Amino acid sequence: MHPKLVEIPVFGGITIFAYGTLIVVAFLVAAWWARRVAKRTLGVDPERVFNVGFALLFLGLAGARLVYAFANYQEFSNKPLAFLKIWEGGLVGYGGVVAGLLWIAWWLPRHPEMKGFAFLDLLARAACIAFAIGWTASLLAGDDYGKATTLPWGIPASAFEAGTPAAAFAARGDPLGKLHPTQVYESLFAVLLFVVLSLYARKKPVSGRVAAWFLMLHPIGHSLIELFRGDDDKRGMLIEGALSWSQLLAIPVFFSGLAIRLIRKEETAPPPAAPAPPPSPA
Repeated sequence: MHPKLVEIPVFGGITIFAYGTLIVVAFLVAAWWARRVAKRTLGVDPERVFNVGFALLFLGLAGARLVYAFANYQEFSNKPLAFLKIWEGGLVGYGGVVAGLLWIAWWLPRHPEMKGFAFLDLLARAACIAFAIGWTASLLAGDDYGKATTLPWGIPASAFEAGTPAAAFAARGDPLGKLHPTQVYESLFAVLLFVVLSLYARKKPVSGRVAAWFLMLHPIGHSLIELFRGDDDKRGMLIEGALSWSQLLAIPVFFSGLAIRLIRKEETAPPPAAPAPPPSPA
């Protein structure tokens, strides 16, 4: 694919990497959507929404990178400054999701002007937008690649540029045929989930229900897609061939959604008012 979008021959050469660029684009598009919808439906200050989104981006990247570094501690123990080079790829997404959830669980109740669970519902759909765009970053960087496949929609291993993780996977003597486009699976799944949650939101469910379904459905879909990943040595496996770090972290995310689903029960309509007594005869 194309890990380097542009190389500018000035100041010794400036390289704009696809990975970092598309992560920023994913954030900006999701933040733009969230700002508009929050102002229109919740009356929340758009600048506050952007600030929250920026905090979640920072925490998400830090959490995702931290888990990746922990899973690949030998690589980073020799070159600790490589931890900062996120533009080269190397994130465990659910490390970021857990970090963001912990922060929002602490911060949101302290700011009632952000409308609590209703705002959380909006963030859930914005996350789908960010994931849909963000996974294309992994595709262009040749990261998070899939196992070998004979399916017609598989991506030829030769399509990944030399030096990318996917190309290195093929060079190790693994099949040089096609690879599962797991990055595309993740992106399409995020789009589908956004559509489903948006249709559900139109029914005006109790606030918090949209976020609850996101937190339950996304871990399931993501964990299933992980079964087709071929980068076990990079993403870190707790049980070889069976359980990755991302799948492990998906478990508490799922149960946080289940907890919200149980807490946010359907509101019952108030009983009808008793009819007024007939006027007494004069």
